[in-house]
Amino acid sequence: MNAEQLTQQHFMLRKKIILLGMLFLPCACNYLGYFDQAAWLKHNDENEKSNPRARMVQDLMDHHLRKGMPHDSVVGLLGLPSHEGVETRLPKGLSYPDSLVYTTNSNLSSQERADRINEFYRLHGHPDTLLLYPIGWSIIDPMFLAVKMTGHGKVADYWVEEH
Repeated sequence: MNAEQLTQQHFMLRKKIILLGMLFLPCACNYLGYFDQAAWLKHNDENEKSNPRARMVQDLMDHHLRKGMPHDSVVGLLGLPSHEGVETRLPKGLSYPDSLVYTTNSNLSSQERADRINEFYRLHGHPDTLLLYPIGWSIIDPMFLAVKMTGHGKVADYWVEEH
Protein backbone atom coordinates (compact mmCIF):
# COMPACT_ATOMS: atom_id res chain seq x y z
CA MET A 1 0.00 0.00 0.00
CA ASN A 2 1.41 3.39 -0.91
CA ALA A 3 1.14 6.65 1.04
CA GLU A 4 -1.75 7.97 -1.07
CA GLN A 5 -3.85 4.85 -0.38
CA LEU A 6 -3.11 5.08 3.38
CA THR A 7 -4.16 8.73 3.40
CA GLN A 8 -7.38 7.85 1.57
CA GLN A 9 -8.13 5.03 4.08
CA HIS A 10 -7.52 7.43 7.01
CA PHE A 11 -9.88 9.94 5.41
CA MET A 12 -12.60 7.30 4.94
CA LEU A 13 -12.15 6.04 8.52
CA ARG A 14 -12.47 9.60 9.91
CA LYS A 15 -15.59 10.13 7.80
CA LYS A 16 -17.18 6.95 9.21
CA ILE A 17 -16.34 7.95 12.79
CA ILE A 18 -17.88 11.39 12.28
CA LEU A 19 -21.02 9.90 10.74
CA LEU A 20 -21.38 7.41 13.61
CA GLY A 21 -20.89 10.22 16.11
CA MET A 22 -23.61 12.29 14.44
CA LEU A 23 -25.92 9.29 14.45
CA PHE A 24 -25.55 8.68 18.20
CA LEU A 25 -25.30 12.33 19.31
CA PRO A 26 -29.06 12.78 20.01
CA CYS A 27 -29.07 9.69 22.24
CA ALA A 28 -25.91 10.82 24.02
CA CYS A 29 -27.28 14.31 24.64
CA ASN A 30 -30.34 12.95 26.43
CA TYR A 31 -28.22 10.46 28.35
CA LEU A 32 -25.71 13.15 29.34
CA GLY A 33 -28.49 15.25 30.78
CA TYR A 34 -29.22 18.01 28.32
CA PHE A 35 -32.71 19.46 28.59
CA ASP A 36 -35.02 18.04 25.91
CA GLN A 37 -38.41 19.73 26.01
CA ALA A 38 -40.21 17.00 24.05
CA ALA A 39 -38.91 14.28 26.39
CA TRP A 40 -39.70 16.46 29.44
CA LEU A 41 -43.30 17.01 28.36
CA LYS A 42 -43.76 13.30 27.63
CA HIS A 43 -42.76 12.15 31.15
CA ASN A 44 -45.11 13.89 33.63
CA ASP A 45 -46.02 10.79 35.67
CA GLU A 46 -45.20 10.98 39.40
CA ASN A 47 -45.04 7.19 39.58
CA GLU A 48 -42.35 6.85 36.92
CA LYS A 49 -39.37 5.59 38.95
CA SER A 50 -36.61 6.12 36.35
CA ASN A 51 -37.90 9.33 34.81
CA PRO A 52 -35.51 10.82 32.20
CA ARG A 53 -36.30 14.25 33.70
CA ALA A 54 -33.87 13.43 36.52
CA ARG A 55 -30.97 13.53 34.05
CA MET A 56 -32.21 16.82 32.53
CA VAL A 57 -33.08 18.84 35.60
CA GLN A 58 -29.60 20.25 36.30
CA ASP A 59 -29.19 21.53 32.73
CA LEU A 60 -32.73 22.91 32.90
CA MET A 61 -31.92 24.86 36.09
CA ASP A 62 -28.50 25.99 34.82
CA HIS A 63 -29.50 27.11 31.32
CA HIS A 64 -33.27 27.42 30.84
CA LEU A 65 -35.07 28.51 34.02
CA ARG A 66 -34.42 32.07 35.17
CA LYS A 67 -35.47 34.10 38.20
CA GLY A 68 -37.99 36.68 37.06
CA MET A 69 -39.37 34.42 34.31
CA PRO A 70 -43.17 34.81 34.00
CA HIS A 71 -45.49 31.96 35.00
CA ASP A 72 -46.73 31.55 31.40
CA SER A 73 -43.15 31.11 30.15
CA VAL A 74 -42.47 28.42 32.75
CA VAL A 75 -45.62 26.53 31.76
CA GLY A 76 -44.75 27.04 28.09
CA LEU A 77 -41.34 25.49 28.68
CA LEU A 78 -42.23 22.71 31.15
CA GLY A 79 -45.94 22.07 30.62
CA LEU A 80 -48.53 22.06 33.38
CA PRO A 81 -47.13 21.16 36.81
CA SER A 82 -48.41 18.07 38.60
CA HIS A 83 -49.17 20.32 41.60
CA GLU A 84 -49.67 24.07 41.77
CA GLY A 85 -50.73 25.92 44.87
CA VAL A 86 -49.82 27.69 48.07
CA GLU A 87 -47.91 25.82 50.77
CA THR A 88 -46.62 27.03 54.11
CA ARG A 89 -42.84 26.72 54.00
CA LEU A 90 -39.97 27.69 56.24
CA PRO A 91 -37.66 30.35 54.83
CA LYS A 92 -34.61 29.08 52.97
CA GLY A 93 -31.88 28.10 55.43
CA LEU A 94 -34.19 27.81 58.45
CA SER A 95 -34.74 24.33 59.84
CA TYR A 96 -36.35 22.82 62.91
CA PRO A 97 -34.51 23.47 66.17
CA ASP A 98 -32.84 20.45 67.78
CA SER A 99 -35.56 20.38 70.44
CA LEU A 100 -38.11 19.33 67.77
CA VAL A 101 -36.02 16.59 66.19
CA TYR A 102 -37.37 13.17 67.13
CA THR A 103 -34.07 11.67 68.24
CA THR A 104 -33.11 14.57 70.54
CA ASN A 105 -36.26 14.78 72.60
CA SER A 106 -37.78 11.33 72.74
CA ASN A 107 -39.66 12.04 75.98
CA LEU A 108 -42.30 14.07 74.06
CA SER A 109 -45.43 12.30 72.93
CA SER A 110 -46.14 12.37 69.21
CA GLN A 111 -49.00 14.81 69.84
CA GLU A 112 -46.74 17.17 71.84
CA ARG A 113 -44.09 17.01 69.11
CA ALA A 114 -46.73 17.70 66.41
CA ASP A 115 -48.09 20.65 68.43
CA ARG A 116 -44.59 22.13 68.80
CA ILE A 117 -43.80 21.66 65.10
CA ASN A 118 -47.11 23.30 64.16
CA GLU A 119 -46.35 26.22 66.48
CA PHE A 120 -42.86 26.57 64.96
CA TYR A 121 -44.43 26.65 61.46
CA ARG A 122 -47.05 29.16 62.62
CA LEU A 123 -44.35 31.50 63.94
CA HIS A 124 -41.74 31.10 61.19
CA GLY A 125 -43.46 29.71 58.10
CA HIS A 126 -44.82 31.75 55.25
CA PRO A 127 -47.04 30.95 52.28
CA ASP A 128 -45.23 30.17 49.02
CA THR A 129 -46.83 29.64 45.63
CA LEU A 130 -45.16 26.57 44.13
CA LEU A 131 -45.21 24.69 40.86
CA LEU A 132 -44.09 21.06 41.34
CA TYR A 133 -42.82 18.88 38.49
CA PRO A 134 -42.04 15.19 39.11
CA ILE A 135 -38.51 14.19 38.10
CA GLY A 136 -38.28 10.61 39.38
CA TRP A 137 -37.61 8.88 42.68
CA SER A 138 -34.86 8.65 45.25
CA ILE A 139 -34.63 5.27 46.95
CA ILE A 140 -38.13 5.47 48.48
CA ASP A 141 -39.50 8.98 47.88
CA PRO A 142 -40.59 10.96 44.82
CA MET A 143 -38.39 13.87 43.72
CA PHE A 144 -39.74 17.14 42.33
CA LEU A 145 -38.49 20.27 40.65
CA ALA A 146 -40.02 23.02 42.79
CA VAL A 147 -40.50 26.45 41.19
CA LYS A 148 -41.38 29.19 43.69
CA MET A 149 -43.36 32.11 42.27
CA THR A 150 -43.55 35.70 43.52
CA GLY A 151 -46.86 37.41 44.21
CA HIS A 152 -46.51 38.99 40.75
CA GLY A 153 -46.36 35.64 38.94
CA LYS A 154 -42.58 35.62 38.35
CA VAL A 155 -40.06 32.92 39.27
CA ALA A 156 -38.47 33.72 42.63
CA ASP A 157 -36.41 30.53 43.03
CA TYR A 158 -36.21 26.87 42.00
CA TRP A 159 -34.67 23.70 43.41
CA VAL A 160 -35.05 19.91 43.58
CA GLU A 161 -36.72 18.42 46.65
CA GLU A 162 -37.76 15.04 47.97
CA HIS A 163 -41.32 14.43 49.23
